Amino acid sequence: MHTMIFAGALACCSPLALALDSNNTCNVVLNGNMQLENNILTATLDNDTRLTIDQDKILYIDGIALTLKTNQQHWVDNYYDGINQAVPQAAAIATDAVALTSTALNEIFTELLGSDNTALIDLSEKLRHLDQQIQYNFFTDNGDVRLYSQSFEKGVFFGEQWETQFEDAIEDLITDSISHLMGAISTQLIFSREGMGEFEQKMQRFGEQMEQRVTYQAKALEEKVDTLCSTLTRIDFAETQLQQIKQLTSLDVIQLHDQPRRI
Repeated sequence: MHTMIFAGALACCSPLALALDSNNTCNVVLNGNMQLENNILTATLDNDTRLTIDQDKILYIDGIALTLKTNQQHWVDNYYDGINQAVPQAAAIATDAVALTSTALNEIFTELLGSDNTALIDLSEKLRHLDQQIQYNFFTDNGDVRLYSQSFEKGVFFGEQWETQFEDAIEDLITDSISHLMGAISTQLIFSREGMGEFEQKMQRFGEQMEQRVTYQAKALEEKVDTLCSTLTRIDFAETQLQQIKQLTSLDVIQLHDQPRRI
């Protein structure tokens, strides 16, 4: 019986995994050092060339503005605009995944243990801290988008550092709550008129209702992931076009692997 409850609780953590591992997602890696701060996009290329695109979408190489053809300027515009779109899209996915899982786990453990359970309060604090980290990685204090590729583990947009913290917080909740869960189940069986079979059916119905709600919200999350994939694919394509500029032949900051092609 307790195995079923724990499995149900862990299943509600799947929205984050869904966002990161869905068949619709893009495996994106930021190769090298890219920074977006104060509307200025900079990147250091493999040959130590420094690319800068300012808020007026003027392209500088090592501090010298380039005179571009119309089609080249078009790809500079697309590249700059795409990255400015991708940053808040990625932040929204990570934030929504944390919020969805927090809500699901709160409902599950409040149903079993009550809202004043210390393990649940601790989990809420850990998830709040994780959300603050997400906001810090993608936004300045005044709400402007920002990006530091070095903040991401091995350059991965959704690095393992967040996923590991997330999983550790859930594991701590389960571990800390085992004895309380067993006590709650025993109390239900001893003092209620329900037999084991009826109690299992009740918990199964609760789990099914929770799964339906989480699945519905996870689909909305998948749509956001799909939108981000489309944005990243366009950025990657613009980057490929920019490589035709002789000073940018080594430009390959945005790397996508096994992604659906959308241009």
